[in-house]
Amino acid sequence: VYTDVSAATGQPMADPMEYYGSHNSAWIDWWTIFYWGWWVSWAPFVGIFIATISRGRTIRQVVFGAFLAPIIYSFFFLIVLGSLGIKMQRVAELGLGVAPDVNKGMVNCTAMGYAGMAPVDAKAVALANIGYFSLACRAHPDRLFDVLSPYGEGIFMFLGVITLMGVVLYFVTSSDSGSFVDDTLSSGGMLHCPIPQRIYWAVTEGACACALMYSGGSQALKALQAVSIISGFPLTIGICFMCASLHRACKYDLGEKDIMESTRFITGLFDWTEGFRPNMPAGLPLPDAGTRFGSLLISWVAPFYTLHDMNVKLFSPAKAGLITATIAAMFVCWIGCMFGELSNKNVSYIGWVCYTSMISAILYVRVKAREAYNVYGYSLEDAFSCLVMWPFVCSQLSLQAKFVDPIFDINIDPNAALYAHLRKDFKSYDDKLPIQGNLQSAPIPMHMVSNPANGVVQHGPMMMQPQNPMMGGYSPHPSMQGFAAQQGMAPQQMGAPIMMPGGGYPMGGQFNGYA
Repeated sequence: VYTDVSAATGQPMADPMEYYGSHNSAWIDWWTIFYWGWWVSWAPFVGIFIATISRGRTIRQVVFGAFLAPIIYSFFFLIVLGSLGIKMQRVAELGLGVAPDVNKGMVNCTAMGYAGMAPVDAKAVALANIGYFSLACRAHPDRLFDVLSPYGEGIFMFLGVITLMGVVLYFVTSSDSGSFVDDTLSSGGMLHCPIPQRIYWAVTEGACACALMYSGGSQALKALQAVSIISGFPLTIGICFMCASLHRACKYDLGEKDIMESTRFITGLFDWTEGFRPNMPAGLPLPDAGTRFGSLLISWVAPFYTLHDMNVKLFSPAKAGLITATIAAMFVCWIGCMFGELSNKNVSYIGWVCYTSMISAILYVRVKAREAYNVYGYSLEDAFSCLVMWPFVCSQLSLQAKFVDPIFDINIDPNAALYAHLRKDFKSYDDKLPIQGNLQSAPIPMHMVSNPANGVVQHGPMMMQPQNPMMGGYSPHPSMQGFAAQQGMAPQQMGAPIMMPGGGYPMGGQFNGYA
C-alpha cells in the first residue's frame, strides 16, 4: 500500500503517529448513540414480525435462528467492512498529506482535492484510480462500493453484485415486515389480512420515505436520527420490563413450582394505563380507582408517608419508624440539594447520594414485602422498579398493606427453636419447630438421640428428624432398615442406638444431626 500510494501521489505517506496519536475519545463515545436508538426503535415491529413467522417453533430455535445467527453475521460483517473503511480513509489522508480533526471527527475535503463529493485534484484522482478514496468526502451511496475498489476490477464486480443483491433483499424484507406489522395492527390483530391492504401500507411507506428524502435531503435524515433516539429511550425501558415478563410467562407455561405456588400484589405498577381498573381474578380485595389515584398522588410528594403502611405491617414499631424517618430525611435532602444547585455548584451530587439511599431503603421494604406475601420476583426487578418508578412502588406497597395481611412473619428465625434446644431451654423433647411454610402444614417433630458414650438413651430434643431421613444412624424407613440388615445390624426402634457387629457405631450416624 505504501509503495502504490506514494507512486500515485508522487510524495511519501505521512507518519501515522503524527496524525492519529493519542487524542480525545469523546467522539467514540457519542457517535454510536444514533445506532442504539435506531435498533431499539425497530424492535417493536421487527419483534412482531419475528414472533409471527416463528409460530410453532421452540424458544431455543428462535434464539439461535433469529437472534444469534444474525448477530454473529453482523458482527463479522461490520468488523470486515468497518476495518476496510477505516483503512481506506487513513490511507487517503496519509497519502494526500491532510490531517483530520480528530477531536471533531471532521475532514477538510477541499484540502484533500474533493469537490462535489468526487476527486478533482490530480493527486486525489490518481489515488482513486488505484482504488483509494476519502470516504468522508464521498456520497453515502458510493461509500460501500468504494471500500471494494482496491481489490481489482474482477473481484469488485463480483462483490458489487453480491452487495447489490444483499441491499435489495434487506430493503425488501424490511419493507415487507414493516408493512405486515402496520397491516396487522390496523386490522385489529388479524394475521391474514387482505392483500390490497398490505399493498396499500407498502406503497404508503415507500411514498413517505421518498417524500422525506426529496423535500429534506440530509436535513431530513438528521431529523429522522433525532426522532429515532428520542423514541428509542422509552422503548429501552419498556423492553426491560418485557424481558422480565417473557421470563415469567415461560416459567408459568412450564408449571415451575416457585411461580405456581406464589401470589402477586393486588395492584400493579402499570395499572394506571388501564384507568386503575385492571383485569384481576374475582374475589380479591381491590381498592377502587379513587383510592388508588389518591395513594399515587400522595406517593409523589410524600413517599415515606404511604410506605409507612407497609413498614408497620412487616417490622416492629421501632424499626418501622426508623425506616420511615430515614426515607423522609433522604427525600427532603434530595429535593433540597436539587434546588440548592441553583446557588451552590455541585450540591446536586449530594442530592443524588441521598436519592440513592432513599431508593435503597424502598428496595429493602419491597424485597421484605415479597417474602411476607410470598410474591414471586427478583431483587433486580425490584431495584429497577424502585429506581425509575418509586412513587408507584410506594403506592403499591401501601395498598397491599391496607387490604391484605402478610402470609408469613418474616421476623421469625427459622432456627430459633433449634437454638433454644441447644441451650436446653426446653424441658420436653416433643416440642415443635416453627417453620416459614404453609401455616396448616404438619410441624416437624424433634426427636431424641442416643449417646454412644454409655449406650443410654438421653431424653431431650437434640435433632430435627425429617419424614424420610437419609442418615445411616437410625431410621424407621424400610430402605434404611434394609441397609442396617445388610450391615449385619438388627433393625432398631426410633431413638435406640444402633450398634455395628463389632460394637461400634456406623459412620455418619448419631453425631451428624446438625449438619
